[in-house]
Amino acid sequence: MPVSQVSSAPPRRARLFPPALPALPVSLALLVVPVLLVVLAGCGALDRVADPTPSPAVTTGPPAGASQAPGPPLATATAPATGEVDRTNPAAVAADCFTRWQSFDARTDAGPSAGVERARDCLTEDFAASLGAGSAGAADGGADGRAWEDLRAHGAHSQVSVLATTPLGGIDTTATGRVVLQLNVRRESTTGNEAPVATVSTPALTLLRQADGTWRVAGADLASVAGDAPGR
Repeated sequence: MPVSQVSSAPPRRARLFPPALPALPVSLALLVVPVLLVVLAGCGALDRVADPTPSPAVTTGPPAGASQAPGPPLATATAPATGEVDRTNPAAVAADCFTRWQSFDARTDAGPSAGVERARDCLTEDFAASLGAGSAGAADGGADGRAWEDLRAHGAHSQVSVLATTPLGGIDTTATGRVVLQLNVRRESTTGNEAPVATVSTPALTLLRQADGTWRVAGADLASVAGDAPGR
């Protein structure tokens, strides 16, 4: 779905694996897809003794010719310092909420819905429900649970850093109570003793202002269409 079509409507369920395998609910798919290649690469290490000295981190990114995203270069930039989040600032809410939602550690998280539960207080009720919030027992069982156990067995963990935010298309609609923000994101994923793999993306979040003046995330478009930011 193009970024311009981001809306507050609940996102469709996405496939985690190629069409030959069953689709998983969006809450797990959104977490697992970014590290699937990392896990597959790590599987090859199971038949050999782990090298105690990891190889240098690998960075992947958008194809050549991709359009430019806002903010610093994703692969090399430093994430802003974290602190108390101003809930009346949509950009601050978007960065904090996306980080809590999309980061995960299969070694310690209870299940695939852990990220949604961490971010539940910054999501609208409808969007949280569409991601499976409040139904951890059901969401973490079956095929989802087996996929999660595979990640746990491989020691998979993934940390998201939001490096910059900007109104989509440069049009600030904050005054209307609804704003779509494009995020400049770097994700570092690790499996066992393998070297971290860094990926870059530019998702978009739709936020709505609440009656108390705070903002919540009401929708997300995780399609990375803007590419990396200008180098420096």
